[in-house]
Amino acid sequence: MSPRKNTRPNVPTSPPDTPHGSRDTTPESLPRSPIRVDGSDSSPGSSPGRQTEAADAQPTVVQVAELTSQAAIAHVPASLSLDNYYLSPELIPMLSDPDPTSGIQTFRTRTYVKLAEGGTVLLGRDADQNYRARSSAELVASGPRLEQVEGSLLWRQVSHGSDSTLTITRYNVPDDDPLEGPAPKRQRTAPPSSEVAVETTPVFRKEWGVEPKLTLPAFITIGDVHYKRVTRVDARDYPIAYIQQPGHPAYDFDLLEAILRHTPDEQPRSVIRVPPDNHWEIDARLPFEKPLTAYVREVFPEVTTVTLENIARRQFELANSSSIADAAGLTALRQIFHSWKNAVPSPHPQWTDPLLMLPVLPTSSGITSASRSIDLPISTSTGRLDRLDFDPLRFPREWNFFMSTYSPMDLKRFMAGILTRNGYTVMEPNSFNSFPALVFRRTGHEYVFFMSLHRTRMPKLSLPTHMNPNTTGINLETQVGDAAAQAVKDAHQAGKIIWLKGGSQIRPGYADTVFIIRDDNARL
Repeated sequence: MSPRKNTRPNVPTSPPDTPHGSRDTTPESLPRSPIRVDGSDSSPGSSPGRQTEAADAQPTVVQVAELTSQAAIAHVPASLSLDNYYLSPELIPMLSDPDPTSGIQTFRTRTYVKLAEGGTVLLGRDADQNYRARSSAELVASGPRLEQVEGSLLWRQVSHGSDSTLTITRYNVPDDDPLEGPAPKRQRTAPPSSEVAVETTPVFRKEWGVEPKLTLPAFITIGDVHYKRVTRVDARDYPIAYIQQPGHPAYDFDLLEAILRHTPDEQPRSVIRVPPDNHWEIDARLPFEKPLTAYVREVFPEVTTVTLENIARRQFELANSSSIADAAGLTALRQIFHSWKNAVPSPHPQWTDPLLMLPVLPTSSGITSASRSIDLPISTSTGRLDRLDFDPLRFPREWNFFMSTYSPMDLKRFMAGILTRNGYTVMEPNSFNSFPALVFRRTGHEYVFFMSLHRTRMPKLSLPTHMNPNTTGINLETQVGDAAAQAVKDAHQAGKIIWLKGGSQIRPGYADTVFIIRDDNARL
């Protein structure tokens, strides 16, 4: 008999956009709601790699969690699956060579192993120091037990009998916006239908309560419990407030990113006033489903790791109008991520598209009095978003072909492909070979981008007179086509045109890259 499902909690039905110790920039597989397991790993006396004599020889361990009125019950297999732990194939080339003894591969501080069945997973240890598959969102590994295949550099999942546990697992149950993620890399075999796990919405522990010794704006009282409020001295007034664990300091980007990556249940929670008496209630949904950089990676899959973090950091600071979070900024981030997920217009377009967040780089005099140049800033993980860089390792086939040709038409197709794969809509390039350029848009805002295309092997773009279409009598229609030229003119008249330069940069001592910068040189 299936267990009786409890009633879903009364949580706000509006989506978040109706009023919402070191950096870790490692590759992520972005698993879909990875299973988090509490309790022991295996039955006493079992040893890794040893097959049990019979399926019922090991008694099933039942871990029980207290069910609240907010509990919801769903059928999922107690046997842990590797489906949600496989590393995305395009990230595997970034790993080191396997260790000749253990087969372990590394990227910065993280360790990965290749499985005998195929695929690569992030490796971690549980509380008892057993090896397990680990989600990038957790600090203590909770995935299936793993062991090295004897005499091989490959690893495998420990036999089911050594790790059979009926688990009680806590999940966030969204009200109207189901948690989504990339499709699993492999199909699961037919699961047992008699095993269940329990889902519950996040609950607040007593440790979240504080003594009301602070000034009134610094805490919120809900059900006679006082909670520390996410605020700062210059905080903007906003209808949604957030409460936090009392031991947490003010949230800057690094702290919030670390919490979302390793202990997501400790992230700030939103609270809203409920009529008619306007009392405070806690929104049962977690504000963020993944780290901030993971949201950016889903939408811009081919940017470099440095650019990925710089986008997320700059977006955080712009949304909060500070390096420290406040309620308005946290809600703005939720609205941005909601618009990305649903491909709808954003209430904050200036923080939604990284091309709109780029500063305008100055143009200086070149070698001759008539020539000009633009210095290209070095891309570093300092939080400055001066340029966007795309990593050729993420599109090796297209990059290798691009390196074999110097055709302007191939340059346009190459750059159009990158833009398209990262969410932009490019107007069809014409066949004009001189002064290659593209015109494109992005869902979520009304701006139009015009980008002239270049190849450089220096830390700057040289712009001699003969490379300027305005001074050589080439009109816009000839350069980009009639439809694209009209779109540029209409956007220019409406004040919605953004002028860009982009292309390849190959320099000795630096990784090859495809860059985009923003300038203020109108092509009209």
